[in-house]
Amino acid sequence: MATPNQRIAVGRQALPANSMSAVRLRNSDVLQQAQALPFWSQDYTQLSAGSFHGEIDSIATRGIQLFRESMTCSVDELASAPANTYVIGIAGKVTGASHWGSVALSDNSLITLDKNAELVFRTSHQSEISVAVIDAERLDEYAQQVLGIDLRRVFGKIRPVELLAETQAESMRRMFNDFFLHLPPMARITPNHAAWSHFEDDIMSECVQALASVKPLSHRTADIRIHRYLVNRVRERTLASPLCPPSIGELCRELNVSRRTLNHAFMRVLGITPVSYIRNIRLNRVRADLQTGKRSGNSIADIAIHWGFWHMSLFSRYYKALFGELPSETRSRQA
Repeated sequence: MATPNQRIAVGRQALPANSMSAVRLRNSDVLQQAQALPFWSQDYTQLSAGSFHGEIDSIATRGIQLFRESMTCSVDELASAPANTYVIGIAGKVTGASHWGSVALSDNSLITLDKNAELVFRTSHQSEISVAVIDAERLDEYAQQVLGIDLRRVFGKIRPVELLAETQAESMRRMFNDFFLHLPPMARITPNHAAWSHFEDDIMSECVQALASVKPLSHRTADIRIHRYLVNRVRERTLASPLCPPSIGELCRELNVSRRTLNHAFMRVLGITPVSYIRNIRLNRVRADLQTGKRSGNSIADIAIHWGFWHMSLFSRYYKALFGELPSETRSRQA
């Protein structure tokens, strides 16, 4: 059976070669946010309680996409970038625990994703990232011919998160800020316009220099790959049996770990307990069904039961606590 990450990766999209795609979206729902970023395949699970607000600004053409994403709730993301691209960006102000891949984020963090790798990203309660997505072959060639840098070698040495020097971080942040400040007029420029060509050079130069400036440390703090593996296994198991979600005892026996180890893994990766995570996954799936009308002929109770909620008043309480509204309010907007 394919894992959730593998299913997301199927049918990776390609960035546009000649046409231009520009969007500026404001979302009040985590599921809409997951679908809002062009050319990416994403699956979001809202982790923290409260009303959600997210923003996406994106522009893409000629094998380069720039986007900025911000959100007001902690979210667990599984995502696939466009095919054969490097992802290079910088985190905004980090206001709480957050992990890109298996490494914790901090202020001035350079974030990267190698071509055709899968992204796992747990955001903090207030998050913002600014990212360049660049055709790998094009950036490899640019780095080698213009700057004399072997990007494959660079990516082989760095982690998904590295700390930039303050001056380099500020330069990268300024590039993104200037661009998104002028997004509407930039979107009106044709891809072959000289101004766009100059800007592409600026983007690639800034990204390559940021990568080259990283000095990998000989001593590394422990990352969370093993803990993330346990979280992913619990996610797969929960989605595989929605009507009867697994108990913590069953999961511990299947994964051959103690309850304490499992709880520690979830607190380290997501900041919530396994019980809360399993419930949040199912609540997010109920919300998706209510919004998309996938089970339009079913009552709210039928949908809740399908995802393992048998006590309706308790289900409604959990749902409102997480999303800030009742299930009936979610469904009424789709009528």
